[in-house]
Amino acid sequence: MKILMTTSFYPPFHIGGDATNVKLLAEALSKGHEVHVLHSMDAYNLKKKERRKVEDSEGILTVHTMHSPLGRLEPIMNYCIGSRSYTLNFFRRLVEQEGFDVVHHHNISLLGYGLLRKTGNYKNIYTAHDYWLICPKYDLFVNKGICTKRACIGNCLPCCAAHKKPYQLFRHTSAFNRAIKDIDTIIAPSDFMKARLSRQLKKRIETLHYFVPEPAVQERVDGEEYFIYAGVLEHHKGLMNLVKVFSRLPHLRLFIAGSGSLYSRIKKTKTRNVFLLGWRNHDDLFRLLANAQALVVPSIWAENMPMVAIEALSLGTPVIGSDKGGIPEIVSKIDKQLIFKSHDLEGLANILRSFKRKDYPRSKLREIHQEYFSPKNYLRGYEKIITS
Repeated sequence: MKILMTTSFYPPFHIGGDATNVKLLAEALSKGHEVHVLHSMDAYNLKKKERRKVEDSEGILTVHTMHSPLGRLEPIMNYCIGSRSYTLNFFRRLVEQEGFDVVHHHNISLLGYGLLRKTGNYKNIYTAHDYWLICPKYDLFVNKGICTKRACIGNCLPCCAAHKKPYQLFRHTSAFNRAIKDIDTIIAPSDFMKARLSRQLKKRIETLHYFVPEPAVQERVDGEEYFIYAGVLEHHKGLMNLVKVFSRLPHLRLFIAGSGSLYSRIKKTKTRNVFLLGWRNHDDLFRLLANAQALVVPSIWAENMPMVAIEALSLGTPVIGSDKGGIPEIVSKIDKQLIFKSHDLEGLANILRSFKRKDYPRSKLREIHQEYFSPKNYLRGYEKIITS
């Protein structure tokens, strides 16, 4: 089959785990299909200014990189009012020239909803990496936790204003609704996402958990005992709660790998057993994950399916996680006792106090990864979706 992936970001020009998933999927599919990827360099330049080298890919695939004459203004306009002419024409020309059997959309918030409209005879797939289809902020997050209100201008406009996000009036147009109707199948990376989308969208929605390939065996370094958090340093990740918990447990150590707006705030707490490591590359992060007692995922928002948790599992490292979003779908396969209520700091502290690494053999955790989060498992479900 001939498959096109559309995505705002594509590694190395990306900022989140969803783009990593796109790359892994494109590379896996390219071993049996002809795969193309369309992404926007303007979207990356809008978010980041650092230069990165193009990464080598496993398998053979073709990457189409958009550079609009409008530069960073193009993704801003796509986000606020819908796909602009340059983006739409680039996409439509590519579809017409190549004659794809499948067009698979990923995070297209900076490409615009116009790409969802069918322009040919192909299977139209969309993966819900976030809540963009039903939430203008795409995260369903409010200061007190997960938003449960009905999506309407009366509820969403004040929320967007409070969080300094532009409100997208196109969500109330027939054009946006028609674009969603053109989607044949929505792939939800978690059962939580599927259930949440099903409340508002009458579409075929299938759950396919993210996957990561089985990594090379990491050398175990004896003597180091620490728990680790890996990800962006932002409020919705529940990181300040985690730092508070470790301030009460001076005999335990927490390593924090990542960057974000909370970096200086965490540093000012001067918690002696909390160590800020900054951003780490893939190899460094995997070594840290492999040697950790456990990865802690303390999110207070409806996290979809955190890639880092699956990566930890693939390395044979346990995951302790909050009860938000799709996190329990990973942790429950290890041990339901490692799930805590997101705002229950004492509950998390009790888990950390009583945690024993020897209770979670690496071989057993790797078996869980192979059964539920392996490329083979994902591709089996994916092939059913694109051929049915």
